[in-house]
Amino acid sequence: MKKTSVLIVVAFMMALPLVRPRAAMVQSSPHKRQPIQVNSGYLESQGARMRFARSNRMSQDGKAAIQQQRIQSVRNWSGSFTFQGQVFPFTMVGNAPTKGDETEFDTQLIPISFFFDEFVDQNGNNIVIDVNPVVPAFLNSPNFSNASYTTGFTQFGDAVQRAEFFKIEKPDWRNLLERPSMLPAVQVEVPVGSSLVFQTPTGIIFALIDFNFMISQLNTIVQLEDLDVTKLPIALTRNALFYDTVPGNCCTLGFHTAFETRVQGPIHFVQTFAFASWPDQGIFVDPTIADAIAISHEISEWMNDPFVNNIVPAWENPDGSGCGGNLLEVGDPIEVLPNEAFPVTINGFTYHPQNEALLPWFSRPATNNLSIGGAFSYPNTNVLTSPSTPCP
Repeated sequence: MKKTSVLIVVAFMMALPLVRPRAAMVQSSPHKRQPIQVNSGYLESQGARMRFARSNRMSQDGKAAIQQQRIQSVRNWSGSFTFQGQVFPFTMVGNAPTKGDETEFDTQLIPISFFFDEFVDQNGNNIVIDVNPVVPAFLNSPNFSNASYTTGFTQFGDAVQRAEFFKIEKPDWRNLLERPSMLPAVQVEVPVGSSLVFQTPTGIIFALIDFNFMISQLNTIVQLEDLDVTKLPIALTRNALFYDTVPGNCCTLGFHTAFETRVQGPIHFVQTFAFASWPDQGIFVDPTIADAIAISHEISEWMNDPFVNNIVPAWENPDGSGCGGNLLEVGDPIEVLPNEAFPVTINGFTYHPQNEALLPWFSRPATNNLSIGGAFSYPNTNVLTSPSTPCP
């Protein structure tokens, strides 16, 4: 299945108060129907593709403040590479690998469930897709738990970063995520006409939800939750796939973004934020499009491009399907390939984090001497075996 990424603008400061508390009563609707019964592979048969989004909603002075270190946000460092005479600066989380030291990032988790006005079960009860049953698996996933990689026994995101700068990093260099503090769970009421709910023969219920509607909900959520600019908040959903305008333009599984919360003198307070769905295995024909694939994609991209402003030479998708963009988004090049996941087993459960492109793939010859074995992808170094191709 071919997959590509999309860029969707996320304007967080325009709130539409459509979030309902978990215990709130819902008015009955005359438009009720049961989930649409579909076989495995239905999404692929309709042309659905795994997609991810990203957005930088910062002011021009805020963007300059990042380069000038006039920000309050997650710890970060800056570097650069030169390609064809042009300097490309970049900012990543943590400390510079040449300086070493371990950085531990506090995280926050917002569990988001969905209540569907339009869809009911056989007993007439409104369908609810509850994220809470998968939260334990999320907390034990490779994003927060250690496993063995060729770069060490560590978390998945750290393993990728260590592969990226393997030849110049100090032995004690680490970028680790603390287990999240739990923020109040949210249940979003999805009105009639904003979703389609499906059920597979095995009983899995999943939904296609209007992404613009979801963004309006997040606009409200980020103002109601106690977010901290020095931490990474993660909004997690289950079996929710998002379409842009029409259901045929599907399926976005996650995004990451950065936005200013306030300015105090010359200092800009910048909130980084990640959103991801946790799909059950069996929604897609490809069994690896499941569990941790979306959140691993977003966390690795957050580590490499926390403020969504790392410009690189424009690159072509490695499957030849066209230009993929000019940002250092390490998950995007591999999401178009058939072997996008790298299975990792922890406590008897096999997770499917996504393989990631490394900096040398984007910078081309400029930084090939940095990565483990001169690799262009990781953990599977055979996914990308040569640098990116410039866009025509």
